[in-house]
Amino acid sequence: MNLDSKEIARYLGSRGADLWPEAAALAADCQRELEGTVTPRTLGRRLSLSLFAGQSRDLDHHLRHCTEGILFAVTLGAETDRLLRRWSAQSMAKAAVGQAVCAVWLDQLCADYCDSFLPTLDEGQYLTPAFSPGYGDWDLAAQRQVLDLLQAPKRIGLTLTAGGMLVPEKSITALVGLSDRQEESCGQKCMRCQKKNCAFRCAPAEAN
Repeated sequence: MNLDSKEIARYLGSRGADLWPEAAALAADCQRELEGTVTPRTLGRRLSLSLFAGQSRDLDHHLRHCTEGILFAVTLGAETDRLLRRWSAQSMAKAAVGQAVCAVWLDQLCADYCDSFLPTLDEGQYLTPAFSPGYGDWDLAAQRQVLDLLQAPKRIGLTLTAGGMLVPEKSITALVGLSDRQEESCGQKCMRCQKKNCAFRCAPAEAN
């Protein structure tokens, strides 16, 4: 696992900076423990975007040039949740750094998973950035439909709490569109989120 230290720092609230020495040492410890314990799992399927039409104005705008997409899920598994609880018992600092390390690893796994589809695309076809339930006005309640479509509980053990949160905690579901517009393949995951004051933002908003 070779994670971007600046991305870890961004999740710790230091956007654009490198990790300071104490955080870098904790991040290295967390990465070693994760690598020795965790087996990430992914799954996805190609489907018609009509299944999600009308659920969210932001999602409809994001996918406005697409008719098909890839719905996917990535999880670090229950072992990661147990590690996070152990780190919390050890120190607040290690728990915070561990959360950031897991977030960056999940982001990288999602990017790698999307990249794995590139060889299967038709000529002139491009993947849009990923869009997840909870982004913009796409309601988190959509997670249930997403997990059902992926058969995620059965296939990778990914479920929901009564409050609609993913279990295991360190998991992501997302939708990417198949577009005929190359300019939509920039990969900036924050470009179509209009929450401009987000502390974790990594890209400027797209002009409307």
